[in-house]
Amino acid sequence: MSGRRVVITGMGIVSPIGNEVSSAWSNLIAGRSGIDRITRFDTAAFSAQIAGEVRGFDITEYLPAKEARHFDTFIHYGIAAGVQALRDSGLTVTASNAERIGAVVSSGIGGLPMIEENHTDFMNRGPRRISPFFVPGSIINMISGQLSIMLGLKGPSFAIVSACTTGHAFDR
Repeated sequence: MSGRRVVITGMGIVSPIGNEVSSAWSNLIAGRSGIDRITRFDTAAFSAQIAGEVRGFDITEYLPAKEARHFDTFIHYGIAAGVQALRDSGLTVTASNAERIGAVVSSGIGGLPMIEENHTDFMNRGPRRISPFFVPGSIINMISGQLSIMLGLKGPSFAIVSACTTGHAFDR
């Protein structure tokens, strides 16, 4: 193990207990659960009908709706958490430091809803109905790529896919 230290300069979160650090922390400290009845789909056929869903999230606070529709929901969440983390850090991206600031994202899996939708369209309507945004809208590295584009980051931009861990790192 090297002697390099890691410093957390900013935080962001989108979760069942809050869509920004202050509300998530308050709910965590108060012992509030983010677990509730599933609302995103009909659970009548399932024995488990509860989960931790993100609620009250509005991607248009971070990305124009027209652009957002090309990305799966997990990319929306990652962009929001990443933007929050950079804002929280107090860092200002400038021409002189942009090459030292990048975005690294880690996740266990990408855009299942978009994969399912495109599969259904393919099966029901044929290959011409697959969205041209299918691959870029459902792969994990689009979070770091989109953050780099949006925020003017010119440092490393990549994704680490390893089990169920997730996080964003900006300054190297």
